[in-house]
Amino acid sequence: MNESPPAKAPLNPWSIWVPIIIAALGLVVFYNYLIYRSRIDNDVDRPPIYGRLEKDLELTERNGKTVHLEELKGKVLVISWVFTRCPRGCAAVIGKLKQLHQEFANEPGLQFISVTLDADDTPEMMKIFASGLGIKDDANWWFVNGEKEAVRKFMTSQVQFRPVQDMPEKDRLSPDDKYIHDLRVAVIDHRGHVRGLEDILNADPDAQKFWDEKIRKDLRYLLNEQKKSPYVPPAAAK
Repeated sequence: MNESPPAKAPLNPWSIWVPIIIAALGLVVFYNYLIYRSRIDNDVDRPPIYGRLEKDLELTERNGKTVHLEELKGKVLVISWVFTRCPRGCAAVIGKLKQLHQEFANEPGLQFISVTLDADDTPEMMKIFASGLGIKDDANWWFVNGEKEAVRKFMTSQVQFRPVQDMPEKDRLSPDDKYIHDLRVAVIDHRGHVRGLEDILNADPDAQKFWDEKIRKDLRYLLNEQKKSPYVPPAAAK
């Protein structure tokens, strides 16, 4: 007796349409990504990325309290490298930053940080240095010190400042004129990317004007970026 072949199961239309729908969605996502990248690449005002702050740093603030950089996640940072007995450009850098601090006083998402490169600078010395330049004990401007090697490694490898050098004795203006160091100012976005190394104390007047305008433009851009897409801590994102 001949057996008839088993009947074929009806074809499920979803077995055809599901892969097509997934592929179409993938194309839409990819197309939107290309548009997004095109907008970024054509945004001439967008500050480039020079690096990223990957690690935390423990510091002592001028009020004597221990602070950590990770406390400032989500803020735009303006970082300077100074020391209290500097006879050269440190006071001038702080003077320029003071103007910025006043201009952006209504921006709670902006934090100034002045890090001393001199391990001998005590909190009291930093407090006197800041108050002598008219900087009040303001919550959004830290004057900090930390362990010498940790600070210097962080500032060069993370913030992208040039390494500190000892000033040759023959070139010293005074016994306290001990260091050659980077007088540029680093601008960090709210996600920890280094977005500017601003030479606001450039000796050439035209160049100094350029950098004065650039740091303001960069800060406005990054603060706007921060407001459009605030930082969300990993725990809160879950």
